[in-house]
Amino acid sequence: MSTKIIIPLTLLAFGAGLCANTVVLTHRYNFNGNANDFAGATIKLNGALSSAGTNLEAPLFTTDRPDGAYTGFASKSIEFGMSENTASWINFGNGPQAKIFDAKAGSFSYWFKADQDSGNQELVSNIGGMRTRISGDELQVLSAAGGVPSAMVTAGAWHHLVIGWDDVSSQWTLALDGNIQKQAFGTPGGLTDPARLIVGNFEESANKVATQFNGHIYDLQIYDGVLSDLDIDTLYTNPGRAIPESGSFALIAGCLGLVSVMLRRPSLG
Repeated sequence: MSTKIIIPLTLLAFGAGLCANTVVLTHRYNFNGNANDFAGATIKLNGALSSAGTNLEAPLFTTDRPDGAYTGFASKSIEFGMSENTASWINFGNGPQAKIFDAKAGSFSYWFKADQDSGNQELVSNIGGMRTRISGDELQVLSAAGGVPSAMVTAGAWHHLVIGWDDVSSQWTLALDGNIQKQAFGTPGGLTDPARLIVGNFEESANKVATQFNGHIYDLQIYDGVLSDLDIDTLYTNPGRAIPESGSFALIAGCLGLVSVMLRRPSLG
């Protein structure tokens, strides 16, 4: 094959590799006043907020966000646990969003700020699957599959969290504020699909005051696939962004444009 053909094809493959992404953003919540899904997925997975009433309270929406947050998408965060005598949460139900662990790979990405570091506070709880909670000043991921990593958190400060799982390779990925650790969890297929997905508490019950999260959550994102180290760094250093997002399409177009220019250059062969 002529070098006039080989070189352009090589450049095209290289450019496509630069622009490719192995994860898909399936669901995203901006918490600007509700828990509706804004990722544009075929199946919308809107969450139901607990409503104010006897022995429970509705989550609040505040402008408290991580420093430098991009407000083009999420201009607010959602607050749980405003009262120590009442419970609040989001219930995302037991539909397709619960079929995310068994024989699959995926990731959660979100920012959180705990108002206090006492007790066991549930962040994202997949009942029967995986639970992410703060116990004292320690972030813990709990699962029957075992081998779950943990990290230290500071109350009153915003933290970025990524939890990734791959049931085929039996590996967790935990990244707190961009610091990545990976840990095996036993045999492949050890993860099970949860009964339902709850955010801000262990379950949707007015009696679960002791386990509710006391603090804020900002920009919850759910991915099909494990976020790469580069993806994690991008999300941590750019609060309020996603992978991919509208800006990523501009990057892809730029990459393809660069490849096009290269294809039109005179061959060296």
